Amino acid sequence: MPEHDDELARNARALDFHWRVSEDLVAAAGLPKFSRSKINRAMASVLAALALASDSDRPYVSYSRSRDFYAAQGRYEGTDYTYSSVLQTVNELGRLGLIEEIRSKPGAHLTHGMQSRMRASNRLVEILAGQPIEYLGSRCPLVLKGEDGSRIDYEDTSETRRLTREIGNLNRFMNSFSVDVSASASPDNWERTAHHVRARKVKDGVETWACARITPKVDVYRVFSRGGFRQGGRIYGGFWEGLPKDRRLDLLINGEVVIEEDFASLHPRLLYAMRGERMPAGFDCYALPHYQRWVGKLALNVAINAATLNAAAGALIEKARQKKADGSPVWPYGWTETRRIIDKVIAHNPAIAGYIGSDAGVSLMAIDARMALEVLKACEKAELPALPVHDSFLAPEGRQAELKGIMNDVLEGTLDRISPATLRGSRKDSIGETTQMIRYREPGVGEPVETPIAELEVAPSAEPLLSSPEPVVSPSGTGARFRPFLGLLPPRPGSPRPRVDAPPPEPGALSPAPVEPPAPVAAVPVPAFLLAFRTPAAAEPVPPPDETPPVLAAPRTRSSLALLAPYLPPADVPSDLAPLRPAVTPPRPAPVSLAALDDGCPEEAPEVPLPPVGRVGLLGRLAAQARALRDPAGLAAGDARMAELRVLASRQRARAHAP
Repeated sequence: MPEHDDELARNARALDFHWRVSEDLVAAAGLPKFSRSKINRAMASVLAALALASDSDRPYVSYSRSRDFYAAQGRYEGTDYTYSSVLQTVNELGRLGLIEEIRSKPGAHLTHGMQSRMRASNRLVEILAGQPIEYLGSRCPLVLKGEDGSRIDYEDTSETRRLTREIGNLNRFMNSFSVDVSASASPDNWERTAHHVRARKVKDGVETWACARITPKVDVYRVFSRGGFRQGGRIYGGFWEGLPKDRRLDLLINGEVVIEEDFASLHPRLLYAMRGERMPAGFDCYALPHYQRWVGKLALNVAINAATLNAAAGALIEKARQKKADGSPVWPYGWTETRRIIDKVIAHNPAIAGYIGSDAGVSLMAIDARMALEVLKACEKAELPALPVHDSFLAPEGRQAELKGIMNDVLEGTLDRISPATLRGSRKDSIGETTQMIRYREPGVGEPVETPIAELEVAPSAEPLLSSPEPVVSPSGTGARFRPFLGLLPPRPGSPRPRVDAPPPEPGALSPAPVEPPAPVAAVPVPAFLLAFRTPAAAEPVPPPDETPPVLAAPRTRSSLALLAPYLPPADVPSDLAPLRPAVTPPRPAPVSLAALDDGCPEEAPEVPLPPVGRVGLLGRLAAQARALRDPAGLAAGDARMAELRVLASRQRARAHAP
């Protein structure tokens, strides 16, 4: 495959069941008619997908050759798409030379993320050119994805039926007004093909084109993540979502030019609310000193979605391999600088430091998706046509102020509901349950933890509290209703708030504070095992004893310890050992020696086995002293025992050399 086709294959469109060509066009392509109508319908939909892809900037269509992939596809794509019907259609198209196919090996999508690909050949493009394609619509308004991002099946419950009705009402509302491209839009910025519109985008001096497929009717759906309906849930499917932001302003709603309003810094603002705080006016959570604003914005948003700080740095480094339109890397920094930037982001937003690197992004998407539904419901009640683009909205220019008022009401209500200062609300509140899933990691702690709801405490707050558990109607009269909810995370006492730096005050006279004199430094006692190296004091004359004790061999000193001798006090200076720790047990009496005593008649004394004392030297004394230090009360007993062992060793040597 040529190199320039490799990038096109990676950006392939997924095979869907939303379109279908006529049976006459299937026959014109030379495809046989099968006895099973399911295979015939699947073949018509595959041809429609190939026709739409060839008319766009993404000519390849991806499909799976695995049986497991089609286990849950009946809910999403229709029962006509099965393992046998899709593969039989693809094999027939390949036999007739109507497609160019790239097959992936089994399990290859787990390593490079690519399924098998196909695109229409030149002959098939000529057959499909200018032919009408029927729109079947989206079969399922709710899409559930697993941990690996693949679509999975789910059981119909009261919750899924409620969500289905909700998205159905939204589609009916958005189909009640018209959306089109303005006739006054510059032809240099727009192009029309047989089935698409192409919009021009210029960024960093480089021109690119975005291709959008306009459907006969609005048919949006919601995508949930992590195998449940409490995470994710954003709205997709509107053709306007794929247009550049500048080109969206060329659209008309009911013949009127549109404006676009969004929630500024929405996810950080939600996290501040979960900590019981409000982002100060004029504070920019993305502004880092010595960096452009887009650097802080990208770093913070990526880190919020990452599970750990190292994962956040890795995700940013991965973007260094991606190229902008002008060929420069999306992220131009290395690992060390990236970690430094993440640390600066944390220092700039200390109140939400625990959420950075906590995998909170997917749950925050669930909250902003619910906010989008609340805004659209309020717009429907106010008869204000609006289109969602995740956390922003398109509306007629003449009703901009009204749209901003609705969005502000929804935002304030949501911030109140997720704040821990709000009274406990109903556990059935969807945003409240989603808030409980967001994990919080205290600064300096490696892994995020979940705080049980029973351990929460309502912290005092300067904000007014809602004293009633009943739903509250927004003060603007838009009809958006909010129930107060005790959020998962109480604010930390004394948690630092971000602030907008003001000019420093004029320096004033300062009165010096009294300085306390330093406390005297206590003398450090000399350890017992070092006393053997101190300089011996002048010996006083001692009267000779009646019996001269045996002379012990002088211990051999080690050079590594002998170097300490000049620094030790003389032997005549007393040096009492201080205990290393307070004694917690009463003093024990000195142990009674069980060694045999010499009564002058060694031939009649029973032979008692003696402990091995052949190598009693410096190390033996050090070991005895170390054992004694463990119990200060046994220090004297240890010294007495060591002296006794020396005497026994001397007698043992004398007996060994006796004739």
